[in-house]
Amino acid sequence: MEMIIEADVDVWCDCLSTVMPKKYELVYFDGRGRGENSRLLFTVAGVSFTDTRVTVEDWPKLKPETPQGTLPYLVIDGKLKLGQSLAIARYLAREFKLYGEDKLQMAFVDELLEISVDLGAQYEKAFFAQDEAQKPELIRKFKEEQIPKYFRLLNEGIAARGKNGFAVGSNLTLADLAIYNITESSGLESIGDYSFLKANRDKIEQVDSIAKYLNTRPITPF
Repeated sequence: MEMIIEADVDVWCDCLSTVMPKKYELVYFDGRGRGENSRLLFTVAGVSFTDTRVTVEDWPKLKPETPQGTLPYLVIDGKLKLGQSLAIARYLAREFKLYGEDKLQMAFVDELLEISVDLGAQYEKAFFAQDEAQKPELIRKFKEEQIPKYFRLLNEGIAARGKNGFAVGSNLTLADLAIYNITESSGLESIGDYSFLKANRDKIEQVDSIAKYLNTRPITPF
């Protein structure tokens, strides 16, 4: 399934003072998962892209054509294929000037991004466990042990690194989008206990382009 996403330029991002010449296609499963950070980057930057969503049935046929046998991958100008979700997100964040204002801020973005990735790994371990008999216990431990641990780390990171509701500095970055994505996947039941994390999520939802995207994106199980 392919969708051409025509993103609006948002007031939070002045990164498109010149027209981006590249054409992009993001290929991923029909879910948020490891592809959503890149979709959100395109949305905030106001850059149109082809959102190709692969079904489980079509995946075996497509797999040999992927860069490393995994999804997502990014096609640039119909030729170059870039694999690995973090490599894609970091590349786009640099292209769209959503990676911080200097090298130290870039390091802070990476710091919060890596915490989000660690939380995502724990989420996948629990919710995508192959052993159905163990899955309820793994999910219980994830909710009772991992969410408090990582939400606290994200909350403290935002408090130390961010301003005015943003995760790093005073502007929206990849860190904000990664945090938004993983907290949505992990579950929002306890986010109110983490004031800086909650304020960050509220801030991102106020961005016009993101609000429009959230209202129109497909409803998926992950």
